[in-house]
Amino acid sequence: MPTDDPQPLGDILDDVLQRLNVGGKIDEARVVEAWAMLVGPQINNVTESVWMKGPRLFVKIRSAAWRQELHLQRQQWRNRLNEELGQELIQEVVFR
Repeated sequence: MPTDDPQPLGDILDDVLQRLNVGGKIDEARVVEAWAMLVGPQINNVTESVWMKGPRLFVKIRSAAWRQELHLQRQQWRNRLNEELGQELIQEVVFR
């Protein structure tokens, strides 16, 4: 029910995003952006692509050695990304 009372802009934007059903896509874009920012240039240079499918983050790595190293650290990457995002958007990181 609409109201004439002032509302915080963040609440209004959240409502609009829910109605348009684009909140998930925005979260996915935030995750991809956070990956690029957190890993730095060395890992970005071997990263071919990054995408979300549900709560899983997929990262395609060009180097088998880097893929193995990152795979061993996948829980730490998940934790760092979720901390950076301020919410639990990623349940699992998969390196390919």
